[in-house]
Amino acid sequence: MECPHPPPPLAEQERIVERLEALQEKLRALEAAQAQTDETLKRLEQAILERAFRGEL
Repeated sequence: MECPHPPPPLAEQERIVERLEALQEKLRALEAAQAQTDETLKRLEQAILERAFRGEL
């Protein structure tokens, strides 16, 4: 079966790969930042609960 659309030139394919790799790196950075934020929120929640149980709020 023949492909209805020929692949783009090699230079264009390489540019696409570079763009996808850059986006993948940004995604990894965002995932790391989200994990840090989640951890910070858990610590803050725990601190608030501790103060609430001690009657400090």
